[in-house]
Amino acid sequence: MIPRSIARLLAFLPALALAHPGHYHPPGEVDEFDQLRADYLHLHGPLEFGLAAVAVGAVVLFKLNPNRKVRLAAACALGGSLALIAAF
Repeated sequence: MIPRSIARLLAFLPALALAHPGHYHPPGEVDEFDQLRADYLHLHGPLEFGLAAVAVGAVVLFKLNPNRKVRLAAACALGGSLALIAAF
């Protein structure tokens, strides 16, 4: 059985992952990496965390399961989740 404190930590852990401090620059200061960070390095919420979890699970399933149909489904899930991550 999971102790209450660990259960609470696991329940509130996704809220910590969604915390975002913001990007503050004083007036007149320009950061050349703002567009790169906003376009490619910035997560947009729990959807991408879920897609990343599906991708990791698909890789594990592909490596550990000897059934060919399961491995094909895992490869499709991996490709689909990576395509959706790139689309968002």
